[in-house]
Amino acid sequence: MLYKAIFISLLTLLPATCCLLPPTTVFAEDTLILKQIIREAKENNPGINALRQNVKAKEARARAEGVLDDPTLRIEMMDLSRENPFPTPGNAMQTRYEVSQMLPYPGKLQLGKRIALLEVIMSEAEVRAKELETITMVKEAFYEYLLLDESIKTLEELKGLLSNMIRIAETKYAIGDVSQQDVIKAQVELTMLLSEVIELEAEKNVVQTEMKSILNRPQDDNTLFTSLEELPKERVKLQLGDLTNKALEVNPILKIMRYEAEVKKIEVELARKNYYPDFMLGIAPIQRDGRFDAWDAMFQINIPVWRVKYNNQVEEGLNMADAIRSKLKAEENMINAKVKEGVVKAETADKIRTLYETSLLPQAELSFESALKNYQSGKVNFLMLLDTERLLKKTKIDYIGAVITYYKRLVSLERVVGEELL
Repeated sequence: MLYKAIFISLLTLLPATCCLLPPTTVFAEDTLILKQIIREAKENNPGINALRQNVKAKEARARAEGVLDDPTLRIEMMDLSRENPFPTPGNAMQTRYEVSQMLPYPGKLQLGKRIALLEVIMSEAEVRAKELETITMVKEAFYEYLLLDESIKTLEELKGLLSNMIRIAETKYAIGDVSQQDVIKAQVELTMLLSEVIELEAEKNVVQTEMKSILNRPQDDNTLFTSLEELPKERVKLQLGDLTNKALEVNPILKIMRYEAEVKKIEVELARKNYYPDFMLGIAPIQRDGRFDAWDAMFQINIPVWRVKYNNQVEEGLNMADAIRSKLKAEENMINAKVKEGVVKAETADKIRTLYETSLLPQAELSFESALKNYQSGKVNFLMLLDTERLLKKTKIDYIGAVITYYKRLVSLERVVGEELL
């Protein structure tokens, strides 16, 4: 009878041991899904689309800049008689047709055009900044969902281990080796594990709701994340100097501030043009008794004598330009610090991930295998076996968290640098 019980115990141990073997990881499809979601977010996110419409508006304004104002036409009818007080043009004793055109001082129109074009480029940089913000939100939600999904898979694996533990305890109880308490404790542990799965499923639904909002999808769309693969394994080699230079070059917030500084510089130049007069040129053919027999030519300028107004406009522009340059320098310093901080955090997360892969996870698995064998042979009690199972569960879940934390650190670094690293 004793040999039969041992044989049954060994049979139940076999599937439990198999569950501990590391799964084959396939992550290429996972990356593809993430890229598809990012592409969808860039196409459909309302905030991004609103800024794209703003770009089109700025482009239309830029096309309108640099063009002269409309000319004016003035008609004067002179020497009107009492017999015909309301004649048509040409039927009066004398009719004067005046056509005039305002001409800004040379350079004003070109400067206005340059400002409008820079505002277009600024609005395009705003689109890129919003895209990066949205991509960050998408990736953070994606990896959070992946964390929950992988945690549920791990708990499902552990559910199999607990079921085997219950069968082993029942077998030992049947032959009188242990009390019924071992079976009850294992069943309680299994019930608690099922409760954790329910909580994680609820959290997955919350993340899905957030993602659908980012993608502008209807909330009843259930196709999101339908074919997630397992944890990705890629690692990124980070070079602080290269990332810092890249951030200073392509970060859209810095680009916006540089363009804004350039706009303020041109606005100062435009304000200085106000010291010089604008012109008006005109010509006026004169019609008498139905015939054009003379014409007038006109030239008019405004006289900028109230220079205090223009002095203050220039001073305002100079101060605004200095303020933008100071803000730009402060932002560059902050970007430098954020890049360094991001690299340190990502490298730290990678080291922790490696520690789990090379030491903590294998040790927890070996500890559980050993405890399971010793419990079957009667060398340890069920509480010790349960402790090793709980340690294995915590280590597996923490390992998933370490991997996801690494990728979230990369996502934060991407936001600062201004381009994707994966």
